[in-house]
Amino acid sequence: MKKLTAALLAMSMTAGLLAGCGAPEPEETTAAATEAAADTSEEAGDDSAEAVNPEDYKVGLMIPGNLGDKSFFDAAFNSIEPIKEQLGVTVEYVECGTDTSKFYPALVDMCEAGYDLILTISSNNDDALVQAAEEYPDQKFINLDDEMTNPPANVYIMGTKNNEMSFLAGAAGALKAAELGENTIGFVGGMDIPGINEFLVGYIEGAQAINPDIKVSTSYVGSFTDTAKAKENALLLYNSGLSVIFAAAGQSGLGVIDAAVEQGKFVIGVDSDQAEALKDSQPDMAAVIITSAIKNISDNAVKAVDRAMKGEIPYGTREVFGLADGAVGIAENEFYDQLLSEEDRAQIEELKQKVIDGEVEMTPTEGITTEKINEIREAVRP
Repeated sequence: MKKLTAALLAMSMTAGLLAGCGAPEPEETTAAATEAAADTSEEAGDDSAEAVNPEDYKVGLMIPGNLGDKSFFDAAFNSIEPIKEQLGVTVEYVECGTDTSKFYPALVDMCEAGYDLILTISSNNDDALVQAAEEYPDQKFINLDDEMTNPPANVYIMGTKNNEMSFLAGAAGALKAAELGENTIGFVGGMDIPGINEFLVGYIEGAQAINPDIKVSTSYVGSFTDTAKAKENALLLYNSGLSVIFAAAGQSGLGVIDAAVEQGKFVIGVDSDQAEALKDSQPDMAAVIITSAIKNISDNAVKAVDRAMKGEIPYGTREVFGLADGAVGIAENEFYDQLLSEEDRAQIEELKQKVIDGEVEMTPTEGITTEKINEIREAVRP
């Protein structure tokens, strides 16, 4: 993984700033968010009164994790080129790794560097982000995927409907299991936390839309970077008799894919199109990935920066986007076509449209309680 990270950095030096650490229109907002957005609308109008020259606009991306995960942080990094190409602005990045003590100094360095907008992603650096935002009130920040509900007045938080993309992943898993004559599928999460269990709940309900009696075996790694432990967990599940696992575990998920290759079983990836990301360097791994539940982070980032340049961002709020906004989905690639029949793919497409049209009743996962998660998880335990 170190070699892969190094390769990514080497290819991107023209876009990178190795300092410190070495959106679509909203479907809905909370009442508080709507009020806050109204309060900032006049200010936003002032910002948009003068045209922004893209050549003079500088964007910084702070990555609070490691590149090379073929998932979440790589998806953030891969937004750099689309932002540059589509909006004509300058974009530089900082990769901070997993040492949280580096997050705040990195943000301070970026604030001092004179960026018009600083992007980041995930809840890993919420404390650092809040502190930096309060100390630099004139600096604008956007977190491309986070759960913070009451951000500072100069911070905008984007969220995604993880249960919607996971619903489609669950349907794909159940259809593949049915093809194999199985009634159980698996789930390996990075950690047993609400953000990951949003994926689990959607996965379970999507599988039940195909097979109401399906069972789901659940396991957690306890880390988003421990590929060895993830592989161990996955092998236990595969050896229990199931053939499909949804790995919502960040970099740890690579261990699940490795186990699938070893066992001749299947995986559903997460956040990025993991089969596409792996097909050149690890074709054997790509070949066992049925699909991936993806966040369209590059598209979301381009839309967010565009809105920021136009003065249309409601800072101080959080907005959540889903299938209807094109913010999430599943990977539909050559492996998807090979590993699922045309009939199965058509069934998933039909379910997708029903979710978009609001015809599917799903458990709301924003703010879901631990008790509710346990109830759903236990109901499908084998």
